[in-house]
Amino acid sequence: MLFRRVVDTANVEFYLINAEGGFAYVNQAAARNLGYSEAELLSLNIADIDPEFGPRFRQFWPEWKKQGSLQLETTHRTKSGQLVQKEVNAVCTIIGTTDYLCAFIRDITERKRMEAALLESGEQYRDLFESATDLIQFVRPDGRFLMVNPAWRNTFGYSAEEVEQLTIFDLISSDCSDHCLNTFQRVLEQGLVDRIETTFVAKNGDKIMIQGSANCRYENGKPQMTRCIFRNVTEEKKLQAQLLQSQKMEAVGRLTSGVAHDFNNLLTTILSYSELYLRRLPDSDPLADALRAIRDAGIRGAALTRQLLTFSRHQVVDVRVIDLNMVVSGLRAMIQHLISPGIHFTMEAAPGAQSRILADQHQIEQVLLNLAINARDAMADGGVLSISCVEEVLGQSEFSNYDNIAPGRYAVLVVSDTGAGMSNEVQEHIFEPFFTTKPQGKGTGLGLATAYGIVKQHSGYIVVQSEPGKGTTFRLYFPRVEAPVETAVTGVALEVLQGSETILVVDDEPEILAVVRHSLEAIGYTVLAAASAGEALHLVGEGGGKIDLLLTDVVMPGMNGHGLAARVQAVDPRIRVLFMSGYTDSLLEERGVSRTHANFISKPLFPGELAVKIRKMLA
Repeated sequence: MLFRRVVDTANVEFYLINAEGGFAYVNQAAARNLGYSEAELLSLNIADIDPEFGPRFRQFWPEWKKQGSLQLETTHRTKSGQLVQKEVNAVCTIIGTTDYLCAFIRDITERKRMEAALLESGEQYRDLFESATDLIQFVRPDGRFLMVNPAWRNTFGYSAEEVEQLTIFDLISSDCSDHCLNTFQRVLEQGLVDRIETTFVAKNGDKIMIQGSANCRYENGKPQMTRCIFRNVTEEKKLQAQLLQSQKMEAVGRLTSGVAHDFNNLLTTILSYSELYLRRLPDSDPLADALRAIRDAGIRGAALTRQLLTFSRHQVVDVRVIDLNMVVSGLRAMIQHLISPGIHFTMEAAPGAQSRILADQHQIEQVLLNLAINARDAMADGGVLSISCVEEVLGQSEFSNYDNIAPGRYAVLVVSDTGAGMSNEVQEHIFEPFFTTKPQGKGTGLGLATAYGIVKQHSGYIVVQSEPGKGTTFRLYFPRVEAPVETAVTGVALEVLQGSETILVVDDEPEILAVVRHSLEAIGYTVLAAASAGEALHLVGEGGGKIDLLLTDVVMPGMNGHGLAARVQAVDPRIRVLFMSGYTDSLLEERGVSRTHANFISKPLFPGELAVKIRKMLA
């Protein structure tokens, strides 16, 4: 997964520690810095590497859990027995149902050595100052720089001559100007601030998050100079933010997927019965309008369930090879209709087969429409909306420059507008569920969260570029495939999908058994119904080779659908198998069924779609 890949490439050490002090996960930097292999380190306990706090870890755990986070300095013992000083920044969190301490740890042995050396003068101090990897600055009370070390200049991109013309106020980010000024004043007044966290702006405009301490030298009671030692924690803070974001998405996913199964079963009953009885009534019958209203409400309920599951990345989707260029071109008229006359709309497509991807076409269309609507809303006074499909080949060198996108060939959907744009603060939250900058009643906050979930579910990436007043560009990267485009099965009238075969339907929900039996018997099939795997096996044993297809739920008490299918085909290999479920991807894959299997249909079931699928299986 993306977070694991990012953590494993980070230089900062990362540990996932359970309440007993055991390591649930460590990154490569942790193993490398302590001299262990990852497997060796995972077999150890915190007490094995931390002689100071390790033996008392369980004693401190309740207090740390109550605080939610901790910062401390400690000592670690490497595999060779060497003691190294470490700085720990950690948060307490729950993953699944288990409490963990997520710790980001940095080696501060060199910094501690340097701090001690700062008390001395001479050549030794100068060598440490020049070679230190931490950022050191000496600043006058008026904010002018007296001296900075090479690591400071390299981080912020200034030459020694440029630093002479700078003040500390030139580097303060507008996001935290009051905090920075107050902290600087505290150092001058109190003489020491031992924990500073703030953000400076580099010469190229990048925001650098720093953490460290500062003290002040006085002469005759008046401040003469502040001395600060910082370290660049930008990468570490980004990792923490990614961890928190993934936890938010997982929490929403657990909430939505927990009700999806039951809701999809209810919708199957509503949609199937309304469709069945609609077909029996003439259009002029007053009851037909009522049934159509019930059916349409069920369809809207199914769409809402899909949307909620999509941004939590738990939805079961219909994946096939599609041409992204053709999908985009097919929406040209609809997008033109959605935007206002004052917006100039352009569309450009990639040539040939460069835009083939493995995706659910309906979900990709949903993403594009969401982005187009957002662009329209950002250009209330008119502007330009540009949509294009291009191919990009990213090498290893672009990995860190493109939101950690893995190297490879991508079909890229680009949506640009010349609207209001977004600040960095807004960009940090745009993919969070229910976050919106639109007025009350104008937006749900689900559009971009849904888009994010869809793209990630398709192994894709989103890169956002935006500035206030300069518009916004979304670049959606989807892995390219070379396979030919697959044509989707279109809906056909139920009358031409009739059959005479025998189908065994297995589901532990009586309502599902009843409605599926009615649906299939209405178009000519002989239906046997079983409420459990045991009943199904009994019917197969008595069937005498008459059963042609097994339609089974995946998740059931006792034996699941995958196990049942194996037993049934062991008795009669001729029997085809069609799985159905309203559960989400992760639960299905645990039971041996993938959403990409051709012999799978997701709940809620629509009579027409089920008839098409069965006819295709029996063809």
